[in-house]
Amino acid sequence: MPGYREFDDVVIADPATPPPSGFTSATIGVVINAARTAGKPLQVRPGSYDISNVDILTTNGAGRGIEVTCPAGAATFRLTGGNYGLRVSGQRGMRFRNITFDGQNLSLPSYSAPNMITVAAGVVTLDNARDVSFHKCSFINTVKAGGEPTGAYKAGLLCVNDSQPTVAECTFDNVDIAIWSFSSETIIDGCRITGAKNNGIAVWGTVGSGGNLSVIRNNTINFVASDYGTGANGNGVAVYLANDVSIKGNIILNCDFSAVRINGGSRCAIADNTCWNIREGCLYYEAPGAGQDGTGVTIVNNKVDTAGDGIYVTNSGYFGDGTARRAVIQGNQISNLSSNAIPGSGGIGSYSTMAIGVTVEQDCVISGNIVESALGGIKLGVAQGARDLVCDGNLLRQCGVGIAFSANASAGKMVISNNVITGSGGNAIVSATTIGLTPPLVSYNANTLSQTAGSSSQILIAHNRAS
Repeated sequence: MPGYREFDDVVIADPATPPPSGFTSATIGVVINAARTAGKPLQVRPGSYDISNVDILTTNGAGRGIEVTCPAGAATFRLTGGNYGLRVSGQRGMRFRNITFDGQNLSLPSYSAPNMITVAAGVVTLDNARDVSFHKCSFINTVKAGGEPTGAYKAGLLCVNDSQPTVAECTFDNVDIAIWSFSSETIIDGCRITGAKNNGIAVWGTVGSGGNLSVIRNNTINFVASDYGTGANGNGVAVYLANDVSIKGNIILNCDFSAVRINGGSRCAIADNTCWNIREGCLYYEAPGAGQDGTGVTIVNNKVDTAGDGIYVTNSGYFGDGTARRAVIQGNQISNLSSNAIPGSGGIGSYSTMAIGVTVEQDCVISGNIVESALGGIKLGVAQGARDLVCDGNLLRQCGVGIAFSANASAGKMVISNNVITGSGGNAIVSATTIGLTPPLVSYNANTLSQTAGSSSQILIAHNRAS
C-alpha cells in the first residue's frame, strides 16, 4: 500500500510498498481526502496507485477542492474493480494535472444517474461536480469487456447531472468512448483521442432541455469505430438532444460514421473543422424521432476530404421522424466523395452512401461552398421535404450532377442562383424524384438567364454558369 506525508505547504504521496520512512500507509483515496482535509495540494510521485470506488464528496475531505498533480514523471491511477475508479460528486474546485487514469479494460456496471437514457459507466465519474478540471491527464484502456452489452458506453470520463468540467490537453487512447457528457456543460479543449471503439466525444441531453453550452474545440480525434447501429456510434463527436453546443476547430479523421453527428439539438455551431476519411455522412444534422427536433444550426468553414457524403441537414417530420430546419451552410470545402457500403445493424439493412456534397430539406441557405469530385454537388429537398431553400454562389467542380432539386409536386420555394458548375455536362442543374440521384433526371439549361420550375413556378433558376 502506498503512503503519504504532510509538509507545510503540500501533501506528498509515494507509491512504494511499504512507504518511505515518515510516510503514513494509506490508499490513494484516503490520501486525496487527507490532503483535502489539510487544505493542501497533493503531489503524487511517479508510479502506480490502485483506485476502486474512490469518492470525493462534500461530506469528506472537509468538503474542500484541491489540486492533484504529478509534477514530474508518470503517475497512474489504475482501476482494480468496483462501480467506478474515482467519483467527484457535488464537490467543486478539484484539479487533476498530469495523472493517467487506466481502466485496464475491466468491466463496470452502469452508473445509476437520474434520467439516464442509456447504459453508461465511467472510470472517472463526475456527478453534479462543478469547477472541476483535468489538464494534461491521460485516460486509457476503457474498452468494453466481453460481458458488457453492445449499445452501451464505457467512458474514460463520464459527466452527469449538471457537472461543469474543463478537460484540456488530455489524451485518450484505446477507449470505448473518451468523454460521455450527459446533461452537463463540458469544455473539451486541445485533447487528443485515438482508437475509440464507439464514439470519440458524446454530449447528450433530454427532450425539452435548455442550453447545454458545451464547447468542443481544437481537439484531434482519430480512428473511431462502431460496435452497433447505423449512426449512433462511430462518430468523432456525437450530440443528442443537446442545445447550444459549439464544435469548432477540431481535426477529425478515420471515422466509421460521421465526423460530427447532431441529432435533435438546436442552435449548434459546426465550424472550422478539418475532416478526412469519414465513411458515412461527414457533418450530419438530423431529427431522428418525433419530437426530437433541431433548429438553427450553423455549418461554416469546414473542410471535408474523402467521405461517403458531405453535409446533411435532414428530416422533415413526414416518416415518424422529427424536423431539422433553419440552417446556414457556408464557406465549406468538400471533396472526394464516394459511394461507400455501410453494413446493416440494429434492424436496419445494408445501404450505401450517395456521395453528395450537401443535402438539405427545409429553411436552409447554402452559399459560398466548394464541392469537387462527387457524384452530386448539392441536393435541394427530399421528396415533399423541400421548403424555402436558397442555393447561391457555390462552386461545383467535377460532380456527376451539379445541383439537383426535388421534383415532388409538394416541393416549396427555392432559389438557385449565381452558382458556377464545371464538369457536370448536361446534369449541371436537374430535378430528381428520389432521395438520391437515380434517373430519370430532368435537366435544365444552367446558362439560361432566368427560368422557373415546379408545379406553380415556385422554383427560380437564375444567373448560373455551367460548362
